[in-house]
Amino acid sequence: MKKRNKFSSIFGFLALASGSIWFGAYIARLLTTYHMFEPTKPVLKDFITSNNLSAIIQTTFPLVNLTFFSYLMLVISFTLFLIFTQLKFKENGWLFIISMIIFLTLPFEAVLLTIDYKLIVLFINEQFASEEVLKLIIERITLLSSFPIILLLSYFSIPFFLVVKPFTIKSKNEN
Repeated sequence: MKKRNKFSSIFGFLALASGSIWFGAYIARLLTTYHMFEPTKPVLKDFITSNNLSAIIQTTFPLVNLTFFSYLMLVISFTLFLIFTQLKFKENGWLFIISMIIFLTLPFEAVLLTIDYKLIVLFINEQFASEEVLKLIIERITLLSSFPIILLLSYFSIPFFLVVKPFTIKSKNEN
């Protein structure tokens, strides 16, 4: 068995942990925000009034923070893992596929993260009931409408690649 680089192991663990936290929080956030609106159009459901809108939006505040910071942590730690690891894309196709999933979805998620940043600023200023928060949530839902589903399905395949490790070629140095 090959001896692994300590930095590689640390950043691999951080990427896996932050990715798991982000994935769970992302699903919870999607479920919370999508249930606020009618299925066919971005209009609030009947049971949501101006009295309880502030409380409902306050419940999404921790999810917005968690998805924002855990995704940033995932991208940074995964990039550092790739820098410090001794694994090569040519010999480990599974690592190449995981890297492509993370880095190809990054620009689209970055667009959504800019909206999340605006939401966080409003949340810090305690403007939970403002129209601006509602506009940003609707913008986030409608901007890249089906992207979150594609993102979830793509990231859902990563554990398969980590466990099965397909497309692995044995190097000439290994016995």
